Amino acid sequence: MLSCMVFAQNTDKRVERIKALRVAFISERLDLSTEEAQRFWPVFNQFDDKQIELQRQKKQLLFKLRHENVATLSDKETARLMEQEDQLETEIQNNKRQLAKDLQGIIPNQKILMLKQLEVEFKTKLLQQMKNRRRFGN
Repeated sequence: MLSCMVFAQNTDKRVERIKALRVAFISERLDLSTEEAQRFWPVFNQFDDKQIELQRQKKQLLFKLRHENVATLSDKETARLMEQEDQLETEIQNNKRQLAKDLQGIIPNQKILMLKQLEVEFKTKLLQQMKNRRRFGN
C-alpha cells in the first residue's frame, strides 16, 4: 500500500510539473500580456479540465472495447458502446470549438490559431523528451 501511495505522489508531482511547463511554454510562445493571461488561463483551465475528464472516459471505454472484451459482448451492447465512443468524440470536438469561441475577445484570433499549433508542438516535445530519457536512462 505504501508503494502505491509513493507512486501516486510521484505521478501527481509529475503531472503538476508537466502542467507548469505547459503553462510556461504557452504563455511564452503566445506572448500573452498580463491582462490577456489573467483572462486566458481561467478559460483555458476550464477547457483543459473538461478535456482531461472526457479523455479519461474515452480511455475507460476503449478498455471495454479491447478485442478480448468485445468478443464476449452482445450486438446490442457493442452498438451501445460504439455510440458512446462517438458521443465522446463529439464532446471532445465540441469542447475544442467552445474554447475557441470563449477565447474570442480575450486574445486575438491569430493567437487562438497559434494555441492549437502550440498544443501539438508541446506534446511532441514532451514525448520526445520522455523517449530520450528512457533511451539514455535519465
